[in-house]
Amino acid sequence: MNKIILLCCTLGLIFSTAFTHVNAPSAAVTHNQAELAFPMSIAFLIDLKDADSITQVKLHYGTNRDSCGTVSALAYPEFTTGSSINARWEWDMRQSGGEPPGTTIWWQWEYIDNQGKSEFTDRQEILWLDDVYDWKLLEDGLIRFHYYENDKQYASTLKNAAVEALNHLNEDIGMLPEQPVDLYIYSSTQDMRDAVFYEPGWTGGLAYPEYNILIIGIDPAELEWGQNTEAHELTHVLVGDYTFSCLGSTPTWLSEGLAVYGEGGPSSFEAAFFEQNVDSNSLMSFSVLSGGFSEDPSIADLSYSQSFYMVDYLIQTYGKEKMLSLLQRIRAGDAISDALQNAYGFDLAGFQAEWRSYYSLPALDEAAQQNMQNPTPVPTIIPIQGMDSQAVVSDPVSLESTPVALTTQASVSGIGIIDWLRSHLVLILVIAGVNCLLLIVIMLIVRQKGAK
Repeated sequence: MNKIILLCCTLGLIFSTAFTHVNAPSAAVTHNQAELAFPMSIAFLIDLKDADSITQVKLHYGTNRDSCGTVSALAYPEFTTGSSINARWEWDMRQSGGEPPGTTIWWQWEYIDNQGKSEFTDRQEILWLDDVYDWKLLEDGLIRFHYYENDKQYASTLKNAAVEALNHLNEDIGMLPEQPVDLYIYSSTQDMRDAVFYEPGWTGGLAYPEYNILIIGIDPAELEWGQNTEAHELTHVLVGDYTFSCLGSTPTWLSEGLAVYGEGGPSSFEAAFFEQNVDSNSLMSFSVLSGGFSEDPSIADLSYSQSFYMVDYLIQTYGKEKMLSLLQRIRAGDAISDALQNAYGFDLAGFQAEWRSYYSLPALDEAAQQNMQNPTPVPTIIPIQGMDSQAVVSDPVSLESTPVALTTQASVSGIGIIDWLRSHLVLILVIAGVNCLLLIVIMLIVRQKGAK
């Protein structure tokens, strides 16, 4: 019996030791952090000890941006194997494009030993924000107002304007963000531009709907402009949140029309300019306004004001419930004509006919409009967010980060057969020569076999 007990204890000790060995950590983390060099880069560092068996180190990282699935990036930092490992990898924003101030960046290290066993560190997060300013925070409902200007009246005025704009959008349209919106208010447009990459010099505000963030440079002497811009950008964030979809996109007239609606409508000058175009029957085609706005100042001004009156007509005539239904259909992936049909009972052409009739205007010659006012977007590129490509847009007040897939497709359609043959003559001759050579070789082989 004693021998049996001894054998059982021995086997138990062996199995316990083996189990502990298999599940014991292959290395110990002594240092794990991220260092910001805003707005240029962020460096991730990890130190491991007792790491003789470690053969590979990986860095998984990403942001809190809305996406159509779980999205993360993977980096393979260089390191020297040994009992202690120091790994470092730098995310250079100058190459990938900058993340917006206020973005939450997360990271997680993975290290693998010579048996293929993989272990992960805990996921950590850091706020991507410039530390040259003493940022302060005012919270009011779903508004988180970040600022550094040493003027309480300045901060209170702009924070209250954002809250009022949000309440206005909720009352008139029924839109509320699902999560709090972060407003980062710089005290000048230059300060704001220093915090982002690849923005044109006239940019005054930027909306990032996929992050629930907007940033604006507001000089204390330009509070009225700042309040209007806040409302405009805040509307873009909400519309982007309500219509976020991986299946389609929001037409420009709807996005910009709602943004102008959110800031209280066009100015008296813009309203008068719209009326002039009504009187002269020179309004824009709805299909043209669904794409990018023109870089021509007069056409761009008309595009914004007409978009407002299109949106305003839908809200005033049919109510906010149908507008919300329209936004939800776009989120579901409907094209704009299908979304209008489902929400209002008419497609884009039907909406245009009804709207023009409201202004006592005749039916529009769509073909002439397409030729005369086909939009030419301003060639400015939105800063690339992380690894995603961005669209080229035109908006003198704001730029929305709207990711699109950029593809390159080769095609010979539209090229005459003679031109195609001429352009590929060298390739054709080479292929013909190779075929002739192969034929000669085959004939020689056959002849030699016949001779035997």
